[in-house]
Amino acid sequence: MKSFLLVIALMILALLPTEAVVYAKPPPSSAACHITCTVADIAEWSHESFPPIQLDLTPKNNQTSGSSSLVLYANGNVEITADNSDAAQLSKDSFSKLTTEYKLESDNFTGNQGPTDLADWSNFDSFLGNGTTITHIPGSGDVEIILSVKAVNDSGSPASPGLYQACQTLTVCWK
Repeated sequence: MKSFLLVIALMILALLPTEAVVYAKPPPSSAACHITCTVADIAEWSHESFPPIQLDLTPKNNQTSGSSSLVLYANGNVEITADNSDAAQLSKDSFSKLTTEYKLESDNFTGNQGPTDLADWSNFDSFLGNGTTITHIPGSGDVEIILSVKAVNDSGSPASPGLYQACQTLTVCWK
């Protein structure tokens, strides 16, 4: 009798249109996706070069100085080194040279209201000789670097008149 009822139930189901057959919904199915994002190391200047510095020596002054600044972007500790070659000394030709000194500061480096000295005045050939470290402050990705140059005309043997030029290159690399 049970098999007879089963056969009748199957026949009824077979005769019903397929739209009338109710299927059970499958349970929800999930798939997880694990995502990673690597932040690249950043150590770069905001521009390719500092704005130029124009200095003037006159008979009334035997030294002059000027500054220029550029933003440094870094998301870790970096080191700045300088060019200590003859290219960094103010010169007119191979014989006419001025005493050339450089200084490096950062503006608002540690949240102070004034500039922070990174390197005090030193001669072009020893400026940042061992490099100077910029320690990254979490939450701060940029710091303004101020490069200052001082030209001195020796009063004992004054330089010949004319245009004296130099190029100081600062290089930043990971510490």
